[in-house]
Amino acid sequence: MKNAILTLACALALASLASAPRPASAAPAFTPRDALERLFEVEGKTPYAVPYDGTLHFSALDAKYDSGHGHGYRNELKIAAKLRRSAALTREHFAARVTAHLPDGAKTIVAQYHVEGLDTIVKVYVQDTADRQGLDGQAGNGVFDILVRMLGTDGKEATTALGTVRAGQPFDLDIRFAGGDANVAVIGPDGMRREAHTRIKPDERAIYFKFGDYLQALDPDTGKHTISSAQWDRYYAARRITAEHVTFTGTIFEREGAQP
Repeated sequence: MKNAILTLACALALASLASAPRPASAAPAFTPRDALERLFEVEGKTPYAVPYDGTLHFSALDAKYDSGHGHGYRNELKIAAKLRRSAALTREHFAARVTAHLPDGAKTIVAQYHVEGLDTIVKVYVQDTADRQGLDGQAGNGVFDILVRMLGTDGKEATTALGTVRAGQPFDLDIRFAGGDANVAVIGPDGMRREAHTRIKPDERAIYFKFGDYLQALDPDTGKHTISSAQWDRYYAARRITAEHVTFTGTIFEREGAQP
């Protein structure tokens, strides 16, 4: 009798599980291309892999996009002008695995928040240039510092070292912006999570997110920033920066509020 009761109980339990509503499907591992295309404009060549699987390939040198006021060629996606909001109203999350295929001595910005105009409030660099604030900080040795520069409420830019990689080594990048609070986190090849946080200075102007490959260049004669693409070409050639690209995989971009 006891065995019969146990058998009946098991049968009822299995029947209950079979008839229970199934959980909703897990969220996709990446943001669909059409969702990104509704939000972002392209600077330079289209970066989407075909077929699209959450992968985007950017190359500033291939695209040679000159915005007219930059400090090097770029190939990026940026939030469309009509969809930009003030810092107080912006709530966004970006995540991807980033792989920078860069020659020794190169420096690029892979993600940033701009204020409308020329001001920047968050910039994520991958650089093999001299910088005392990097974990490596040496130029041209094949070790790339990952640095974030963030503009705080005091109007000053603070730099945080988030790890190091060699060319072709991936790292996980996570950026969250919530009503003026900015947080940037990186998990590098060493498996360590490093992050930086700041409260952005209040500003009524709209801000916008960009990501891709913004390959930095200087005037080769003065070592200062220049908007001359001819000088950029000389700078890259002098440093043998002749081929490079940055790949994002598992790309996720989410924002709160009304969507286009």
